[in-house]
Amino acid sequence: MDLNKLLIFARIVEHKSFTKAAHHLGMDKSTISTKLSQLESHLGVRLLNRSTRTITLTESGAKYYEYCKQVVEIAEEADRFSSSLGVEVSGTLRISATNTFSQTLIESAIKPFMDTHSKISVELVIENRTTDFYKDNIDVALRLAIGPLQDSSLIAIKIFTGDIGLYCSPSFIKENGIIHNLDQIDHANMLDLNVPGRPKITVSKNGISHTIPNKNNRFKVNDGQVIKEAAIAGIGICFLPKNSASNAVKNKELVEIFSDWKIEPVSVYAVYASREWMPEKLRVFLKYLKELDQNLLK
Repeated sequence: MDLNKLLIFARIVEHKSFTKAAHHLGMDKSTISTKLSQLESHLGVRLLNRSTRTITLTESGAKYYEYCKQVVEIAEEADRFSSSLGVEVSGTLRISATNTFSQTLIESAIKPFMDTHSKISVELVIENRTTDFYKDNIDVALRLAIGPLQDSSLIAIKIFTGDIGLYCSPSFIKENGIIHNLDQIDHANMLDLNVPGRPKITVSKNGISHTIPNKNNRFKVNDGQVIKEAAIAGIGICFLPKNSASNAVKNKELVEIFSDWKIEPVSVYAVYASREWMPEKLRVFLKYLKELDQNLLK
């Protein structure tokens, strides 16, 4: 079996054109046409239906392509690995992150990564909007509890899980009373972290599960640090990662409420664009994130 023929077939399918596949592979159109015919002859089936304007997969071709795609991806992975042997990874890694977890991520993930890979520079872009990976030249975005990805070309992997709590200031309690039951919290002024993918807050206790409604949010902001400052100022109740709120609790600027209720933890995901040729700096960073303690944010 000539594995180059599998690569040629896969590229013709992906580009939907003999001409474009030939250009991509740096080969003559006649050569790839001959190679495809040889592959079909070897298999004894037609893989593609050709016309002067279109190329479509046959039923056998569609099934065979799935195998070819896996073979090609593994071969490319092996090639990238071999080319990186003995070479220290370098370059600038552009990371998009929200301010909510940026300090923790810098201390617990980014700095140790930079210490380990001294030739990689990091450019951290703090933003809460949807990332345009290609326009903004972003390698990876670190995002809080995202929902289903609207762009099918994106990939998301969970990297951290963090405990969260509900907090308000002593002045808020003095003005509104102690919040200790579901009816009170349903009607309390919740501060709204207005960012894409923000999670719903569900609390549970003694078999009772309850999602806190997001209806009385008179104050909205798209930054987790500002949410904390608003809670300290007494504007309302917010949820925060426990590690982020710890100093404010210690300094008696915030009080944790509903601490006897279990709150579903939130997760941080690494989101990146699916690329045919992933930069080695990104590959190394993703591998590093996967190996970190999954409970790093607790």
